[in-house]
Formats: sequence, C-alpha cells, structure tokens
Amino acid sequence: MDILLFGGAFDPVHNGHLNILKAALRYKHFDKVIIMPTGTPGHKTGCRAPFIARKIMCEKAFRNLGDNIEISDFEGRRFEKNFSYITVSHLKRQYPGANIWFLIGADSAVGLNTWKNSDYLKENCSFIVLPRKNENDPRLLDAVENIKLSSPGTFLLNAEAYPISSTEIREAVGRGKSAADFLPAGVWDIVSEYSLYDSDFYKRNIGTAKLIIPQMTDEKRMVHTYNVANLAGELAKRYGESENDAYLAGLLHDIQKQAPKEELLFRAERCMGKDILKKPIPVLHGYRAADYMTTEMGITDENLLAAVKNHTTGRVGMSNLEKIIYMADMTSAERNYPEKDMLYNLVWQDLDICMETALKESLKWIESKGRVLDTDSLAAYEYFKNLNANR
Repeated sequence: MDILLFGGAFDPVHNGHLNILKAALRYKHFDKVIIMPTGTPGHKTGCRAPFIARKIMCEKAFRNLGDNIEISDFEGRRFEKNFSYITVSHLKRQYPGANIWFLIGADSAVGLNTWKNSDYLKENCSFIVLPRKNENDPRLLDAVENIKLSSPGTFLLNAEAYPISSTEIREAVGRGKSAADFLPAGVWDIVSEYSLYDSDFYKRNIGTAKLIIPQMTDEKRMVHTYNVANLAGELAKRYGESENDAYLAGLLHDIQKQAPKEELLFRAERCMGKDILKKPIPVLHGYRAADYMTTEMGITDENLLAAVKNHTTGRVGMSNLEKIIYMADMTSAERNYPEKDMLYNLVWQDLDICMETALKESLKWIESKGRVLDTDSLAAYEYFKNLNANR
C-alpha cells in the first residue's frame, strides 16, 4: 500500500498546493492521499486561520481530486505541538506495512536535518521534494542526495513552482485585494465571504466565528449562540459599550461547550493553571473558549477574554462587557425558566442590580440540584449585593 502524505498550514490553500499534488499524482498511483493541515506546528508560530477553517478550505480544494483523498484532523486534535515524526508514527501504526511518501518543499528538504527526529523520518518515509525555483540548486541537490542515504526512494518532483505564497495571499487580501486568481474557487468563496484574512479585527474574527460555529456546535447550541450574540449587541448599545465586542464575545462564549471532556480539561488548565481543580466541570467551557480564542484566533484583548471566561460564573469587579455577556447568556430568547422574563426586563434597567438578582437565582438553582457552588459566583454575589446596598 502506497500512502502520500501532504502536510502544511494551508493558510490558505492556493492553486500552487493543487499543482504540487497533481504533479505527485501524475508521478505514480497512491492508494491513499492524506492531506494533513497542521495543528500547532512544532517549528512555526500559530496559523492565522483556526484549524477548523483551514480544514474546511482543504475539503473544498482537494476533495474532487479523487475518492482516495482524505483530509485528516489528526494534528488538529492533538493538544501538544505537532512534529512530523509523530504524524508519520501515527500513520505507520494505522497502516502497518504501508509505504509512506512524504511530499515536502525544497526549503524543508534543505533543512530536514534540523527537524525533530529527522533520522526516524528518513528511515520510515520516502520524500517527494518540490524544487522552489531552481531544481539545479547545489544546496538542494546535496540535501536530496543526503536524504537518499537513508531514504533511497526520495526524488525531486518535476513541477513548476507557484509564483505566490500563502503569506503573500494573506497580505494581499488584508489590503483589500482579490485573491480569486490564486485560490481554488471554493476556497476564495470562504475567504471572501467570511473575511478570514481581513485586516479589520472585527470583520476577521466575527467572520471566522460564523464559519466555525456550525462545525463546533449542534443546531440547538448554534441557535442559543446567535441569540446571545444579538442580545449582547443590543445591550452594549443600551449601556454605551462596544457593540462589536459584545457581538463577538457572544458568538464565541460557547464555542467549546460541546468539546470532548479531555480537551476541555486540557485547554481550561492551560488557561487558568491548577486553579482548575477548584472549579466545577460545568463552568470550564468558558475558560477553554478563552484559550481557543487566544491560541486559534490570536485574540488577546483581555476584556473580550474575561467576558467569555466568566460568562457562567461571574466574578468580583466585572466589567460592563462581562456583565452583558453573563446576562445575555442567561436571558437569551430561547431560554425558558420561571425567572427569565423578570431578569430580561431588569437587565435593561440596571446591570448591577440585575447581576445581583441573576447570581442569587443561579446559586439557588444550583444548590437545589445538589451541585457544587462555584466560589467565584458566591464572591460575585456578595460583591454585587454590597455594591448595590451602598449606592
């Protein structure tokens, strides 16, 4: 069995990636072609678009090349940094006895000895190397000959280098230029419709959130998410806060609500350290969402992160944005519980009084169910009670 591994950031997928793969497929038949978008690369900073967005672009770009194409989420599901030797080891276990052909660029071939466990890679793969511009570059030829000492099947692929990189495409799109000539049609539709690489912070992140929400939540959670975002935007307008901040935080507040438990715990701990041990499991999705925002979307605004992080628990000294997201989550349109209408009416009148009332009702409900009370919620309730009493 011959398996072709084609990995990369694909941030975004462009026509050059398609040309490379088509050239490799002309060289020989592969029983399976595995497209492997990187998660958190071991040798690079994070990607501009989140993994799920890049996986969607790969689906659009590569699927029609054949039934043997698989878009893998192996690296995207891993918690730790990804290294190629880990991916190859995974494939060796998944397909015992298979021949693995690893498609790489000229720069990667020249620098292969710097890769972690490069000897393992050379002993377990044959490399198909794509020249960047000059296939007679002495450094490249020497590197290929060196690789062949351990991986005799390695060869240079006869394929024309593409005149533009993903970085240049992102920069052009960020300046408002069209990249339709450089991207597969389906990929350009995604990039343009969802503003994935727009230079405007809100357009880019709101668009990205709208792309990934259907992939990360079920229909019921998605309805709740949009209800919260819309209400948060309205409340922000009422209280003189940024409508964009409120809408974006509303879109992202439950982005990790339905994540697997082990991933929930990992991201929550990375966000808050060992304090995770003090928190009830049901409140951790806010912390994980904040970690996702930082690591996958590059959002570092502390007020936005705090609004998402604390939307279930509240805390002492909440900002208005935090209060808005907390209350929008608690009084969104689809909610149906006895105190909902009272709280919804109150939230338009006074945020602090509403927070005191909402926390009181929330703690009462949690206690009635025999669940663990969160210490931040208890402290927040006392904080707002004292604040309102002394006004």
